[in-house]
Amino acid sequence: MLVVEDEVVNRDVVCQILNYFGHQVNAVDSGLAALNAVRDAHYDVVVMDCRMHDMDGLETTRRLRAGEAGPGGIGVPIIALTAQAFAVDRDACLAVGMNDFLTKPVDIDHLALAIERWGRRPRTGQHVCPPHADAGPCCQPGAAPKVFDASVLAALPMVADGSQPAYGQVVLDLYFKSLPTLLGTILSAASSGDAQTVQRTAHSLKSSSASVGAMAMAACAADAELQLRKGNPDMSRWPSRFDMEYERLCTMLGRPHALLPESAVRSC
Repeated sequence: MLVVEDEVVNRDVVCQILNYFGHQVNAVDSGLAALNAVRDAHYDVVVMDCRMHDMDGLETTRRLRAGEAGPGGIGVPIIALTAQAFAVDRDACLAVGMNDFLTKPVDIDHLALAIERWGRRPRTGQHVCPPHADAGPCCQPGAAPKVFDASVLAALPMVADGSQPAYGQVVLDLYFKSLPTLLGTILSAASSGDAQTVQRTAHSLKSSSASVGAMAMAACAADAELQLRKGNPDMSRWPSRFDMEYERLCTMLGRPHALLPESAVRSC
């Protein structure tokens, strides 16, 4: 099967879970790469991220269904994987020809059931979606999100059963390696008034943070994305808030706090 995901943490987690369940997995990081992959090889299932920088999952699916990657893309089951849990997002996925809809951070049981449902019985045009649309942000309303929830990584199947006990640390290392770039992009874009880049990058940060248990950072990113999605252009508070959450997370986990662009933190 093929995993299409441009965020390194989510891509690695999904691939490792699918490998754990015995599936052979290839992964690409863009919509264009997905078209080329499907054109070059047969896949039983495509797990498709909906938000990507070069070409989003919706447009990639439209092109697959239109035959731009050859006949293999017309009927291959496509499972949407998105950090947006609203009915409108689900409906948009189904409208372009996706077969199923899962939310990030990935629910292991839902992913396994979706792969089992579509992996052996390709059925174009039939849709089955789990009943969790409109679930909203990654944290429960009214509950203060934890800076770090260790149970998230502990619940990964290869960690929980002891077959790969160090994998949680591997994912956490990937996350911390990606953080300075994501945060630097948000801070610089907010400083220059680039709301589109802030919204897009906050979306990626939201899902990767939730995937490793950095729930306060995930909630911060979700809030920023939601406010911009609602058309609120004021980004003045986001640089300092993101930097504060980054410092809290580094302090709790004993990680070095990489220097972020000071001008971006202070200038908004």
